[in-house]
Amino acid sequence: MSTLNSAADLHCSLGSLAAQTFRDFEVILVDGGSADNTLEQAKLLLQEARLRFRLMLAPGTGIYEAINLGVAVAAGQWLYVMGSDDHLLAPDVLANLSGPLRRHGQDAVVVHGNVWIEDPGYFYGQPWDLARLMERNLSHQSAFYRHDVIRSHGITYDTKYTLYADWDYNIRMMALGRFLYVPLPVASYACGGASSLKKDLLFLADRESNAMAYFGWRACWIMTPDRFSLALARRSSPATSLLGGLNRLYWSFRRVLKFA
Repeated sequence: MSTLNSAADLHCSLGSLAAQTFRDFEVILVDGGSADNTLEQAKLLLQEARLRFRLMLAPGTGIYEAINLGVAVAAGQWLYVMGSDDHLLAPDVLANLSGPLRRHGQDAVVVHGNVWIEDPGYFYGQPWDLARLMERNLSHQSAFYRHDVIRSHGITYDTKYTLYADWDYNIRMMALGRFLYVPLPVASYACGGASSLKKDLLFLADRESNAMAYFGWRACWIMTPDRFSLALARRSSPATSLLGGLNRLYWSFRRVLKFA
C-alpha cells in the first residue's frame, strides 16, 4: 500500500485487512512523506490488529515508485497492491482465495477475481485475455501477482507512465503466463485516484508497441488486427508486412470458424 496524507482512509482500508480470518500475510506500507499522522495511525491500527507489517518512509516518491519499493522488500509468495482508500469486501476474502492461490502457485502468474467499482456501482471482472487487456485494464484491486515470476524477470512498474503503469505491468505479466479468473468478490475500488479522472497519453501511445515487445512473435496470433497494425507501425519492414498479413488472415479464419 502506498500512502500520502491518508490517515482518514486507513480505518477502512487497514480495518478490512485486520478483519480477515486468514492471517498469513504481511502488510507493507510505503509513505511518500505525509504531513498528517498517516504513519502513526497505520502503526497503531496494525499493532492493535496484531498483523505483521513494515512501514517505510520514502519522501517524494510517487505511487508507482512507492509500490516498487514495497515489492522489493516483500517476502510473500503472492503480492497484492491495495490503495489506501480501497478495502476488502468481506472478512473471508483472503480465506476464500487462499485455496486457488495455493493450488495455482506454479501454473498461473496472476489470480484475479471481481472488484466493486463504487461509482457508479457495479462489479468489474470476468476472464482476461490479451485482446481484452488491450482495450481495458485489469483492476489491481482484484488481482494477486506471483512474486517469484516478478522477481526472476525483474519486473517493476515503469514510472514514466504516471497513471497507467499498472496497465503496462499487467501486459508484461500476461506475456509471462496464465491469468486465472476466480469468480469471487475481492475489493471495493474507491475511484478517487488520478487514473480515474485523467488519461496517461504516453502509455496509450506506447500500448501496442509495448505488447509487441513483451509477447514477441506470439502477438501475431493473439492481438486483433487493428491493435497489431498499430504495434507494427513503428517497425516498418518486409518482415513486419508479412506478419501483418498473417495476422489479418488468422483473424479472418477465426471469424469464419466462429460463425460456421
